[in-house]
Amino acid sequence: MVFVGGARAAELASPVGAPPPDHAADNLIFFENKVRPLLADHCYECHGEKKQKGGLRLDSQPGWQTGGESGAVIVPGHPDTSLLIEAIHYKNEDLQMPPKQPLSAPAIAILTEWVRRGAPDPRVTTPAATGTKIIAMTAAGARTHWAYQPITSPPVPVLPHATPQLNAIDQFVRARLAQEGLTPNPPADPRTLVRRAYLTLIGLPPSFERVEQFAAQPTPAAFAELVDQLLARPEYGQRWGRHWLDVARYSDTTEKSVDGERRIPFAHTYRDYVIESFNTDRPFNRFILEQIAADRLPAAAKPDLRALGFLTVGRRFEGNIEAPNLIIDDRIDTIGRGVLGLTLACARCHDHKFDAIPTADYYSLVGILASSHEPMDLPEVGPPLTSDAITKYRTDRAALFADYEKHVDTTTALARRLVRELAPEYLRHLVEESPNHRIVDGFIPLDTPRGLLVLGGAPAWARLIDESVQRGEPYFALWPQFMKLPAVGFAEQAQALLAAAARQPERHDACVLAAFAEKPVASMLEVADRFGAVITEALKTPEAPGLAAVINAPHSPLQFTRAAVAEDLLRFVTEALIVARRDNEAAGKIREKITTLEANAPIERAQAVAVSAVLVDPTILIRGDRLKIGAAVPRRLPHLLAAIDDQAFADDGRLKLAEALTSAKNPLTARVMVNRVWQQHFGRGLVTTADNFGAMGERPSHPELLDHLAAWFIEHGWSLKALHRYILASATWQQSGAGQAVALERDASNRWLWRMPPRRLEFEALRDSLLRVAGRLDTRLGGHSAPLDDENVRRAVYGYTDRFRISALLRNFDAANPDQSIARRSETTNPLQALYFLNSPFLRAQAENVNRQPEIAELLDVSERVTVLYRRILIRRPQSEEINLAKAFLGVAPTTAQWIQFAQVLLLSNEFFFCD
Repeated sequence: MVFVGGARAAELASPVGAPPPDHAADNLIFFENKVRPLLADHCYECHGEKKQKGGLRLDSQPGWQTGGESGAVIVPGHPDTSLLIEAIHYKNEDLQMPPKQPLSAPAIAILTEWVRRGAPDPRVTTPAATGTKIIAMTAAGARTHWAYQPITSPPVPVLPHATPQLNAIDQFVRARLAQEGLTPNPPADPRTLVRRAYLTLIGLPPSFERVEQFAAQPTPAAFAELVDQLLARPEYGQRWGRHWLDVARYSDTTEKSVDGERRIPFAHTYRDYVIESFNTDRPFNRFILEQIAADRLPAAAKPDLRALGFLTVGRRFEGNIEAPNLIIDDRIDTIGRGVLGLTLACARCHDHKFDAIPTADYYSLVGILASSHEPMDLPEVGPPLTSDAITKYRTDRAALFADYEKHVDTTTALARRLVRELAPEYLRHLVEESPNHRIVDGFIPLDTPRGLLVLGGAPAWARLIDESVQRGEPYFALWPQFMKLPAVGFAEQAQALLAAAARQPERHDACVLAAFAEKPVASMLEVADRFGAVITEALKTPEAPGLAAVINAPHSPLQFTRAAVAEDLLRFVTEALIVARRDNEAAGKIREKITTLEANAPIERAQAVAVSAVLVDPTILIRGDRLKIGAAVPRRLPHLLAAIDDQAFADDGRLKLAEALTSAKNPLTARVMVNRVWQQHFGRGLVTTADNFGAMGERPSHPELLDHLAAWFIEHGWSLKALHRYILASATWQQSGAGQAVALERDASNRWLWRMPPRRLEFEALRDSLLRVAGRLDTRLGGHSAPLDDENVRRAVYGYTDRFRISALLRNFDAANPDQSIARRSETTNPLQALYFLNSPFLRAQAENVNRQPEIAELLDVSERVTVLYRRILIRRPQSEEINLAKAFLGVAPTTAQWIQFAQVLLLSNEFFFCD
């Protein structure tokens, strides 16, 4: 028996046959989404192809590796000693980049993180020493790329010495092993098979009695029955649902970093939906369909709205002016990498550098997803319930919603009133922004002596004036003529203009002519003041005909609709177009109260989305900049999926997207999912880059097997349980994990599957297993999440995940980062892990509880108790040598403390920590 700690623990934590953690894909996505746009916007002008200030280029990896006149500017992995990071912090007066103004704090953090990661950079302009230069995939190239080919089932290889026990999986694997000159391992022993099946399918160890029962009659039929029993248990959904939650970047909170409510009130209902879907074997195509568009399915199809949490449990980017765009980007990225195995989000700022995904395709998806919103009034799910607590909740909820509706009404009336009262200031603002009369560069301040303007006020007045002029009304006929006059010589030309107007009084409003008759005007700002005075006077009698009637008409641009105000109250405070900041903030406080109430609700709701009343007609944002509007694009599928549906969508298109993702014609979805399942069984996928099947992804080790599994999966109704049965019935899955000298030399990473590799239990399965052997595990289904403190004995999948404050325990044990879709968890070995299990009260409590089990506590004979402890914890009988070692440690009359220490030793063993 080997104990965790030291070099041996590190060796077993990354066993032969398991590839080292590969962060290359995540780093590439980070560079393309975050770093490249920053460098392009702020650095290329001085350090690019046309200009190399200081001899430095930052538009390629060789450029910054060469450095400039000051030497190397980036020390990969060491931002503290990198000149580039020093320069962007503006702390050295002689070294400041960019020279005109410093970068924002988030931009500095992005570049610092990039250097800390080792400055990963795909912009290699010369062939790398280890391979050829990667050229961007063209549309023609996409037609020949392996992952985009239609899924067909290839012929199963015929083996010269095949036996009836081998299924098609084995024939594909063994044919490749033969090509590589390797031989498969013999079958694992029956006891190993039972433990492997339990840990793989339900994440919990079997009992000693169940192992012995199978070992007494280890037939294929008995093993198939065992697998069926495990797949029928609710713990299966808890185990495999957790794998999908990694992909879905599940969290119970937003990443909000300030004090206040950041819980996503009904995130847990999405988690429960996922677990239920795995337990009921919901067809995977239906599973994906509901997660993208459950609300768009007909009621007769009985859609489960909880599934829409797939879209809504992601990051919210609160406090970020780019939040609306970033939320959609996060959803596109999760759908792309999670379902299709494509890095779609890399086409946000430019055409994809490697795959045939143009920027237009990205923004077509933006149009689809941005045409939906998250309603405040989330739909209730589950059976109707009644209680005093529920009655109070409904009353309090109704009162808060009434407060919010009242606030919208009040704000609407206020916005309409203020845009009229501040008419002179809005007209002056129009003048100050005009090309002929602008006197300052940049943003024109919104604060005026009479009050703060809103962003949408001046454009609303501009539309009203323009529409009035287009209708041939006299009230603003002079305004566009004044605006066309240049600032230089304005007084003289304005006098001539007014003289001409006086000769045609029937074309102009008498009040306007009178306002200009008093004395000449010297500037366009004076013109704005005169018009403002006329408007103010007219509005004193709002029911009168004439100018007041134009301003107050039902369809006047100044008659802000209630719906527009309600939408504006959801915008970032500095982006509000209609409402004042104080009203925006007041609305936010009511919404926070609603969120807090919902987070503690005694009923369940779906964290859903709904189609918006006004659909988004997408346009390309040049370099991803929301202020640089490019060409319009239709709502449609990416061109890679054009064979499924090549039409532009008149509706929002979300259901069409979901149907395309789950179509049997889609070459990616089934391949990606069977590869994920394979990865969980064997420690690595047939495609090791599980979320990237594009040009930068790895090619499959067994392409024919991958296609066979994908076709089999579709043919068998997209059933995940059927796929498990198929894989577990194979000799490939049932072979032993022993090493072979020749195979270890030729294929140390087990790429060709000559053995079943040993795998360390991830955090959730390990914690659950500890509680199970201690007799404390609570396997109840569903409900609110709770922190994984020492008193929480539920399965870890029900642990509370705080996106902003991820606990040190979860970080130390490589739990999934909920900020993005995770294809495969990192697997590290560090001292903090060993220290936790050596010193934590949690592990000691489990050791105590193991010894409290009646079949153990009542035993007085040392050898008997040692044997029973081995049987309960390690699911086997101890060897004679192990009994002797235990007796030497325990002595003749062990104390309770000694028994607890002994149990803790067994719980700390690699034999307990590892599957196989």
